[in-house]
Amino acid sequence: MLPALIAHNHRVVAFVRNPSKIPAEAKSNLEAIVVGSASDSVAIKDAILSHDCDAVVNAAGVAAVTRWHAQGEFPAIFAAVVKATLDAGRERGGAPIRCWLMSGFGILDSPKKGSLLVDYIPVYPAHKPNYQLIKSHPTDALAWSLFAATDMTPKYDTPRFPPAADVSANNLVVKADAPPAWSQSYRKIPLLGGYLNVMSQAQSYFAVLENCVDVIAADLEKGLKSEYIGKRVSVKEKSKIN
Repeated sequence: MLPALIAHNHRVVAFVRNPSKIPAEAKSNLEAIVVGSASDSVAIKDAILSHDCDAVVNAAGVAAVTRWHAQGEFPAIFAAVVKATLDAGRERGGAPIRCWLMSGFGILDSPKKGSLLVDYIPVYPAHKPNYQLIKSHPTDALAWSLFAATDMTPKYDTPRFPPAADVSANNLVVKADAPPAWSQSYRKIPLLGGYLNVMSQAQSYFAVLENCVDVIAADLEKGLKSEYIGKRVSVKEKSKIN
């Protein structure tokens, strides 16, 4: 994420639990480092205000695969970041703070009206209540976007400053609220059609990590004029579109 943000001329304050894990090259590209817990909303709010941040990007936490797995800190982290960003915006006054949060592919709309993809593939269940939480807040109080990710695999083993020339948001098709370039295959099969339609395509939305983070970094340049405020955002590699 950091190389993409720097490449788009953002000044970055890192909020981390363990600064010793930050590579030296990354540290040299940071405006500041704040040490704290990602589930501590007060500490996050104070970091936003003390460094006069106009945007927040949350990539902390890992969602449990199923509801039978231990849920860990991910739901608490998500809620803390939302609360901290809201509280910071209210305390500062004026325009809302721009906020990108990582989410999951399952929160996107499915072809069946009124249902989500997670209704067909019940994995990473924490993303659904997180979506319910974030959309309960009006965008004039919190200018949020959710990156509805599937599997994101790094193209390079280590971050590159600047990013390599072959990674970019231009390698992706981007769409709000539903997966781009979605096929209607198998939908007409009785009973199982909806499930087959979703399960047969989900893996084709796996994407290159560096391309994905460039979407967020580029969008942050638009500030409060972004077309993705209040939206769930999905991507697909152009190379995977027939």
